[in-house]
Amino acid sequence: MAVNGARELLGVGRLHFNSISAAQVRYMAIAIDHQRNGIGTLILETLETRARQLGAASIVLDARETTIGFYRKRGYRPTGPGHMLYRQIAHIHMCKEIS
Repeated sequence: MAVNGARELLGVGRLHFNSISAAQVRYMAIAIDHQRNGIGTLILETLETRARQLGAASIVLDARETTIGFYRKRGYRPTGPGHMLYRQIAHIHMCKEIS
């Protein structure tokens, strides 16, 4: 979670383990007014570091189609279709090796 000096929420992300060696980033979101300021990168890097510390060799996530570029720049690769949120918002399953 990222907050500013006024304790306003700027962004969130959750690390979940699917197995001993495979982590998943979930619920990643950055407040619209604070996107493109490095907050998403900071949260993602923090989650990756923690996953590595806990023994994960890879991380998966389901990215909205509008965020694929963000994750590609950070080393994630598409591996297939993800879920459809509310039958309207398509996601792409992505993966990154971190070991």
